[in-house]
Amino acid sequence: MTWKNRPMTAALIVCLVAAMLAGCTGNQQNQEENNTPKADTATDSTDPFSLSADNKMIADALAKVETPEYFKNTPTYEYTVQFPTSPEKEGSFGQQYFEKKFNVKLKFVPLDSTNRNEQLNTMFATGTIPDFLSYIPLLNVSEYANQGLLAEVPMDMIEKNMPNYYPQIEKADLFQSVQIDGKNMALPFYAAKGGVPLTANIRADWLTNVGINKVPQTLDELEEAFKRFRNDDPDKNGKKDTYALSNASTEDGEIWFQSIFGAYGTNPFLWVERDGKLQFGFTTNETKEALKRLHSWYEMELISPEFITDNARSTEVEDLATKFSEGKIGYMDNLGFEDSQWDNDGHINYRWVKNSPEWQKFFEDNKNNPDTMYATKLFTDFNDQVPQPIYINLPSLTGPNGAKGFYRSGFQGSPMVFGKQMEKDPEKLAKLLRIVDYITSDEEAYLYLSYGIDGLEWKSDEKGRRLLNPDWVKHALYDPGYKKLGDWILNPVQNTNPEFFSVIGGPRADQRYKLTMDVINTFPSYENKLGIVLPSAAKYSEITDTRIKEYVVKAIAGDIDIDGTFNDAVNRWYKDGGDQLTKEANDWLQSVK
Repeated sequence: MTWKNRPMTAALIVCLVAAMLAGCTGNQQNQEENNTPKADTATDSTDPFSLSADNKMIADALAKVETPEYFKNTPTYEYTVQFPTSPEKEGSFGQQYFEKKFNVKLKFVPLDSTNRNEQLNTMFATGTIPDFLSYIPLLNVSEYANQGLLAEVPMDMIEKNMPNYYPQIEKADLFQSVQIDGKNMALPFYAAKGGVPLTANIRADWLTNVGINKVPQTLDELEEAFKRFRNDDPDKNGKKDTYALSNASTEDGEIWFQSIFGAYGTNPFLWVERDGKLQFGFTTNETKEALKRLHSWYEMELISPEFITDNARSTEVEDLATKFSEGKIGYMDNLGFEDSQWDNDGHINYRWVKNSPEWQKFFEDNKNNPDTMYATKLFTDFNDQVPQPIYINLPSLTGPNGAKGFYRSGFQGSPMVFGKQMEKDPEKLAKLLRIVDYITSDEEAYLYLSYGIDGLEWKSDEKGRRLLNPDWVKHALYDPGYKKLGDWILNPVQNTNPEFFSVIGGPRADQRYKLTMDVINTFPSYENKLGIVLPSAAKYSEITDTRIKEYVVKAIAGDIDIDGTFNDAVNRWYKDGGDQLTKEANDWLQSVK
């Protein structure tokens, strides 16, 4: 279940890295792309959705792009870059815009997003590292820095070259999490939406079909619904082929069953506060009780047997949102408010509408009336006055001891890092910092590297409002993963500036923030009580991640007896480095009190 190192010759490693640098990512099947329009190679200028029509709009827009003076007067550096997702081909709109706007060249290192960490490790084994990598897990920063892979990014260089972004991350006190041995080894990511908790979605039609007309508010009520989801044929197809829930196994551990652990006032992957001191969540009795509950659900066949491997979020393989929307599971809790928004675009809602003729008709009928199309508020209760079916976002879920809360990540996102070689060329590094700062603060740059140009993903209406284009899915360059247009995926600072939340404005923005985010913000939440990466975190990373995941999976699946092994597992955790981590955590806590 965990990735294990396998013997590999140096030659094979070099070959693999060469394949990555050449853009070979292996055979991947994007289920959504198979169901969306393919790029039209014809030159039919009469078809407004053809590839030639799309490319003409792009060419016209790029012709108007101006390079700011600073970037004009700096060398045209080539940057080797690694984003979680790379454009499908060279020369995408996003790449062309980026290169012209900032007077640079981009060389992509495309990797399979489903196992990015493993492929990065393979590449790093040869000492090869791109100039720039975005969205690197925080814990990996210290690991990579200790391996000598990363360039130091001095604080004074950041302050000098990032006059807009630096104050944000400095005020949020984010630098403390990326400093290793007194050196700043990454550029923090300010997650402006990190204060909003994840949410739990449940199928309202399944609740109705199994005779439940009250939204579950407690864990016991939820368990009763889960039993019926498994045993009472909630999809009315005459087969016992439904499960209540599964697990976001490809996500970081703190996302795993986050609403269930929250109802016990714990999370096995986070630090919690007990009696004024920090304690690692795995070691608490509440975690033991939550695992026993989850195991009982597995024994009752409420949890899908695929919970060990189910994908958390993907446009390439079947994931939890797809299973939820297609009626294979009835509950999920691993995504955020934008994914739940009723806009036929969010990760859940797009898939939901795709499987609902009534909702498809609603969006088609109102595609030219955005005030109606985006008027649907988040559902926290049953509602039969709208197209069916709907999913409900649970406002709260109370556990046996009165605890409740959904996980929120906080304002520290996954940082950006720079290859060690960048230390030898500080002017090249400084320019890249300027580019990132520009994207965070310039509306055109942020817009084009988030939503592309007028006429494709969005259109201006008669009031001058930028609105999502309901016909975008018909265009040759449409791709739900943004790999054809290459815009969203090349913005390393998405959602860092609250002023740009509504860069695509009008009713959709009102729906997203007033009718969705503001509602979920009222839900109870919890977050990691530790605000830094501990000095010994990399040394003992196995006991805070891999070991915990293994125990959680085995405990739920019944491969181990929880009552018979939990105390020994906790004692071993402390012995194998947990004592040192707990000391460091509480030393930090005392320093900030």
